[in-house]
Amino acid sequence: MDALLDPVGAREAKNRFSELAAEVNRTGSALPVLKNGKPWVVIQPASEEAQRRRMRLEKFRALTLQIEQEVADEPAWDPAVSDRELLAEERVKRFG
Repeated sequence: MDALLDPVGAREAKNRFSELAAEVNRTGSALPVLKNGKPWVVIQPASEEAQRRRMRLEKFRALTLQIEQEVADEPAWDPAVSDRELLAEERVKRFG
């Protein structure tokens, strides 16, 4: 990342966000945003590593959703069946 751009106030950042984000991406520089005259947040270009993390997170969320759906589709648990019986049934299913 290069140098910082001149800071802007939070209201200006809100009103000019698209323009400021384009400038950040064009220059590769971070843009400090001030609130009440004090540093509040920094708008900066996304790094390749951040993009890779976001992609991994999206894949993780999709996998989690798939697993949750599969669990929701499973039959309800019968409290009358003991753990031992469930394990024995699973062994027969898997190993014959």
